[in-house]
Amino acid sequence: MVDLQKARREAAERYLALGMSYLPEGYTFTFRNRLTGCHWGDRRHIEAPKPVTRKALYIWLHECAHAQLHRNNGKVPRHVEEYEAEMWAHARMREHGIPVPHEMTLRAKRYVARKIRQAERAGAKTIDPRARKFASE
Repeated sequence: MVDLQKARREAAERYLALGMSYLPEGYTFTFRNRLTGCHWGDRRHIEAPKPVTRKALYIWLHECAHAQLHRNNGKVPRHVEEYEAEMWAHARMREHGIPVPHEMTLRAKRYVARKIRQAERAGAKTIDPRARKFASE
């Protein structure tokens, strides 16, 4: 039992250090007590769970992706922003040898699919083919 607790503590420390390494310079953050996140590019602020579990780290990285990729550009459709953030978070986790569970990938695909449906209902003329392919796989 002690070894398991030690391993969890070490993983939490690793995830936290990794997550914080992706916070862009000049950004502030607030840790949320729930597994949701938000990025405000205009305020240079991220709210997300403290990245001490794999799931919390993934959400944190997703929000950092928005900060890295979508700083106030407003030119990219929302479904593309979300697709790109999901892909970025997946890539960062894998780069650091942290497996992304299949269920986490399925959740990401459902999320992007929902953003595509919202875009279509709002009258979007085109849907990014990469996002559509990811959401439908």
